[in-house]
Amino acid sequence: MGAEPLSIVAATVPAEIDARDTDALLAFASYLDRAAAAWLDGLGPSALRNGRRVAYVLIGTAEYALGLDVLLRSLRATSGAPILILAAGGWRPAIAGDNLAVLAVPEILKHDLEGSMAARFRRTLTKLWAFSFVSLDRLVFLDADCLVREPIDDLFDGAGFAAAPDLLCNQAFPVFNSGVFALSPDAAMRRSLFTRLPATPSFDGGDQGILNAFLGDDIAWLPIRDNYMRTYEPILRGAAGAARVLHYAAKKPWTAQSETAGDHALLELDDVWTEKLDAAGLMQLVGSWRRSVAEAETASNAALLKLHAEIRELRRRNSRLATLVGIVALLQLALLGLWLFG
Repeated sequence: MGAEPLSIVAATVPAEIDARDTDALLAFASYLDRAAAAWLDGLGPSALRNGRRVAYVLIGTAEYALGLDVLLRSLRATSGAPILILAAGGWRPAIAGDNLAVLAVPEILKHDLEGSMAARFRRTLTKLWAFSFVSLDRLVFLDADCLVREPIDDLFDGAGFAAAPDLLCNQAFPVFNSGVFALSPDAAMRRSLFTRLPATPSFDGGDQGILNAFLGDDIAWLPIRDNYMRTYEPILRGAAGAARVLHYAAKKPWTAQSETAGDHALLELDDVWTEKLDAAGLMQLVGSWRRSVAEAETASNAALLKLHAEIRELRRRNSRLATLVGIVALLQLALLGLWLFG
């Protein structure tokens, strides 16, 4: 996919930063912005759109490596804009590409969310680092489980914060989905976000709840075709065909297991994603599924063996009980005989 990316992976990057340490958050945000600005300066005019400095911002982890690979392929098929990949969780990607930089970032831990109903969203707080890049005039953020189907560079032309509504979010107020958003970063917003973060609540235990609470109604609404979630398809059958960005929320197309009932109805959208894999990606996907199936079979076999052992033990106990019942019955008959016949 082109030249090797610029890797900004400093040895001093901590594994995590506590959300209560606002000074550390702001210091690292400034470091990220300076590193990205130096890289973008070297790109010259290719980092500009209509005179504005722009970039896509993505987050990658080991668990989402295949998703990020497909996202990059789909994005590069429609745009030549710079891409900043934030590598979280100690992940070090082996990615090649033009106008591409990789920056290591620590996880942000918000301890009041630990153990919440949405513990699977723990690493999503790394998304907040996107607000670091105040040297950009405009950025577009995409989750690694997204697939770009049509050009979306026009999202760089707006202002403020823009996102699409989350149609399936069970809240009493309008909620945007944070898997895709456009942002015009500024220093005041960055400082406010990280300063208020310790006290900012989250209705879902993750970044979406935090960002909705932080931004309130100060957003511009994007159409759902710019963030069409996979789970919309059962209620908006066929609407995915008009989507510019498909967002594979809930079940991921690179996982064998289904997280939701009736997920088989959405297999066609999984095929759309799979078509973007190269040969190496397909081999990785097949290998991952084989291991997943093998692990499931091992667990199933272990459960069956345990069940068989429990059945054998139950039968043994029943057999002993039947023997004792027989002995007691014989004793009772003998006593009855003695009583009757002396």
